[in-house]
This record gives sequence, structure tokens and C-alpha cells, in this order.
Amino acid sequence: MMVTNLCTRPSSTITLSAGRWVDITTIPSKPGTKYLVSAYVNVTGGTISMRAYGDLSASQRVSYALTASLASPMSMYYSVKSGNPTVTVTNILICTWDEYQANKTLLDGIGYFTGNTMPLA
Repeated sequence: MMVTNLCTRPSSTITLSAGRWVDITTIPSKPGTKYLVSAYVNVTGGTISMRAYGDLSASQRVSYALTASLASPMSMYYSVKSGNPTVTVTNILICTWDEYQANKTLLDGIGYFTGNTMPLA
């Protein structure tokens, strides 16, 4: 498998903040490049809406495609739908869409991904 994880600390836990973009890696994206972003999102105490994904009220793996428009680190954003949620992200995988497509069966079959099982950029 030749997938390079573009997340600098994939197994660290990052706390997101409502209504604010929070970086989940330090490596700048390349504008015009399509990426796969996959992370385990832990939501407690409410329901949130995540851009590019939708509503979440429980902990689950979230994966979506994103084409970078800026040369900045990948970040995540959510808004509060109900309650007073606490939201953390861990076990992050960020790779180019081409790498994901080339290894789709294997990556989709992993299920639980710690982030430390692939070469880091």
C-alpha cells in the first residue's frame, strides 16, 4: 500500500470549537488537489452539523472528499444544532484522492484506523 498520511499527528486528539475552523494538520494543502479526509469524531452532549458531512450526534468515523482552494493546513468546522456538545477528533487520515482511489478496497476495509499504520508526510 502506498498511501502517505498528510496528517502530522494522526493519533493525537484535537478539540474542535463551534463556529471556528480548527487545523487538524500542519502541512499546507495544494490548491486544486482533491483529498480524502477521514477522522474519528467524538460528539458528546448534543448534535452538530459538519461542513462537507452533515449532522452528527454520536461518535463515528467521518470521511469525505474535499478539493483544496487554499494553500493552508486542512481544518474542520462544525456548528451546533442542539445541546452543548464537546467535539474531539482523532485517528485522522488525510491523503490525496488519487492515493485513496488506488487503495480504496484496503482503506475502506480497515474500519478502525489509528493513523500510525501509514507513512507520514
